[in-house]
Amino acid sequence: MPTSEELIELAEQCATKLDLDGTLRHVPSFSDTEEQCEEEYETLLQAIHEDELFASVDIQRQEELVESIAAALPEEARMLIIELADNHARHVWMQQEGAYHLGLAVGGRLKVRREH
Repeated sequence: MPTSEELIELAEQCATKLDLDGTLRHVPSFSDTEEQCEEEYETLLQAIHEDELFASVDIQRQEELVESIAAALPEEARMLIIELADNHARHVWMQQEGAYHLGLAVGGRLKVRREH
């Protein structure tokens, strides 16, 4: 199980890969950032998954389960389970985006503190 310091080091490896040079007019989106440091980000996720609290996620299996459940239900309930799965995916993405932007804000404040 990785320590907080080890996770921060892995996150910093991601951050060093980001193209933040020049005059930015916006903060890169999570997907842009993920693309720029894909390998390092995957290493960070793997470290998080090693923790007993965070089991591995198999998106393909999740989709198969939703499809199996939906197929076994009457039409009205089928649409509900699909809507639930879609809503859950949007919720996870929203949390991920929020965590990313919060991380940027905290990182910026920590940087300012270190410079003083």
